[in-house]
Amino acid sequence: MKRRDLLNGLSLATLSLASARAQSVLGVTSDSAPAASAATGSGSQAAKLDDTVGEGFNRIVMIRWGDAVLPNAPPFNPDALNADQARAQFPYDGVIAAMISPPPAQDGIPRLVMVVANPAAPARMVFPGGIDNPAVAGRLQGATILNLQYMSGRWVTVDGGYQSRRITDGTLCEITGPVAPVIGSTVQGLLAPQAGCATPWGNVLLAEGHTAPWLKRLAGVGYGYDDPAQAPCFGWVSELNALHPESIPAKRTALGRFARAGIAATATQDGRAVIFMSQDAPGGYLFRFIAAAAPTTGGTSLDSGTLAVAQITAGGIIWLDLPGTIPALVGAVNAAAIAGGSAFDAPGGIAISADGGTIYLACAGNPARTAPDALNPRAGDGNGHIVVLMPPGGDVSAENFAGKVVLAAGNPATTAGTNYVAGSSGWLRKPRTLNLAATGELWIGTDQGGDTSLGADGLFVMQTAGPSPYLLTTAYLAPVGAAMGGVGFDRSTIFAAVRHPGATPAASFDDPATRWPTLLPNMPPQTTIIGLVRV
Repeated sequence: MKRRDLLNGLSLATLSLASARAQSVLGVTSDSAPAASAATGSGSQAAKLDDTVGEGFNRIVMIRWGDAVLPNAPPFNPDALNADQARAQFPYDGVIAAMISPPPAQDGIPRLVMVVANPAAPARMVFPGGIDNPAVAGRLQGATILNLQYMSGRWVTVDGGYQSRRITDGTLCEITGPVAPVIGSTVQGLLAPQAGCATPWGNVLLAEGHTAPWLKRLAGVGYGYDDPAQAPCFGWVSELNALHPESIPAKRTALGRFARAGIAATATQDGRAVIFMSQDAPGGYLFRFIAAAAPTTGGTSLDSGTLAVAQITAGGIIWLDLPGTIPALVGAVNAAAIAGGSAFDAPGGIAISADGGTIYLACAGNPARTAPDALNPRAGDGNGHIVVLMPPGGDVSAENFAGKVVLAAGNPATTAGTNYVAGSSGWLRKPRTLNLAATGELWIGTDQGGDTSLGADGLFVMQTAGPSPYLLTTAYLAPVGAAMGGVGFDRSTIFAAVRHPGATPAASFDDPATRWPTLLPNMPPQTTIIGLVRV
C-alpha cells in the first residue's frame, strides 16, 4: 500500500522560519489568530492571502484538489484537466460528511474512513478561460471516500486504501422506498451532495442539493441527463456503507425530495432512526423523518416512516406530519407549505448532542425577511444566527420542541442586533456547518459564498455547557474567497475542509484572489482537507 508523504513530497527542512510562520501549506504552523472583542468588534478578522491558525493549534495538510485518491491516479495537471484526473483525484470542492471508524486491524494501526461530499465544480474556477467541460465537471462532483491512518504521531491519508473510491455522475445508484415503483429502481449518478452525516447504525447519508443546474449542465454527457423524466431521480438522500468498497448508494425516497443544506441522524429511545434535514433556500423548511421500524441489517429502515415539517411557535416548534403520498414525497417543499411549515432564514447545518437532548441549527440569514419571529430574530438580516432546539426529556419523536436563539451573528462594530456572550473573542457571519465534539464544544463553520470582503470565513468554537455556555472563540480563519466545509473529530485532531479558496465573486481560474495553499504562481487555489492539532 502506497502511503502519502506527510508533506506531499516537500521537505519542511527546506523552509525558512518566515515561510513557516506565513502558514504556507509547506509547513506546520501555530500562529495565533487575531482576537476580536464581541463587545466592540475590535481586532481584525479580515480575509488574507493565507490562512490564520488559532492559538492552541497546529495546522497540517491532509489532501488537496488534485492529490491522488485512487492508486492509478495520474499527476495533477490543472491546465489540462481531463476525466481520468477528475475520477481518480481529490475534487475541486469538499464538505466533510462523516467520519467512520473501521474494525481494529491486526497490525494495531489506528484507521479512519472519511467521507467527503463534493458539491460544485464551477467552470470559472476549474477550467482555463472559464471554458466548461461538462464531462470532466461531472467527475469532479459527487463524493469521495478516503482512508486515513495514524502514523508517527499524526493522521495521514492512504493512497489507494481499501475503501478509497470516488462516487460521481457515472456511479450506479439504487432507488428505494415509496417512490421507486414510479421513477425506477436505479439511476446513474449522485449529483450535488451538499451535506452528509453518519448514522447510529454505521452507514453514511449523503444529501443531494440543487440538482437541476447539474442536469442541465450534463445534458450532453449521457446517462439520460437530457431526459426531463430523469429529474425526479435526483434530489434525494442516499445511504451508503462507506466501509464496503463495492456498496451501491441507495436513494431513500421516504425522506422526501428537496435540495438539502444540512442533515443529521439519531434514534428514538426505542431504536428507530430519526433524520433531521434543512432545506437549502433563503426561507427554507426544517424537516424530520422518523422511521417506522428500527434499523435492520438489510438497510430498509429508511424506506418507510413519517416525514414532518417544523412550524415555529412562541416558545419553539411543533412538528406537522406530511402526507405519505408519492406527490407529497416528490414535492416535499410544496407539501410542507400546504401543511403550514415555517420558513427559517437559510437553514443549514444541524448538530445533535450525544444524548439527543439538544439540537443545534445554523441559519445563514435572509435579507428578504420582513417580520421576525421567535427563531428568526431580525428582519432584513444577512448575517445569520444559531438556534437551539430542546425536545422534552430528550425524546426526539416528541410533537413539540422548546427553542431559542443563542447567537445572532455579524460584526458587533458595524451590525445592529448582534448577540454574543460576554467575553467571546471572535465574531462570525453566515454560519453554515455545525459539528459537536465529544467534549460538547459546538464547532461552527461559516460560508459567505466566496464574498469575504466583510471578514474571513472560518471555524468558531461555542461552549455549550460549563461556566460560560455559548461563549465563542476563534479556532481558524480561512484565506480570501474560501469557506468552511464542516469538521470531523478524532484523538487530538480536528479535521476541516477549506472550500474553494480564492473564489471571490470576480475571481477566475486565471485570476484567483489567492493561490492558497501552495501560494505558487503556477498552481491554482485548491480546496484542502486540513487537520488542526491541539498543542
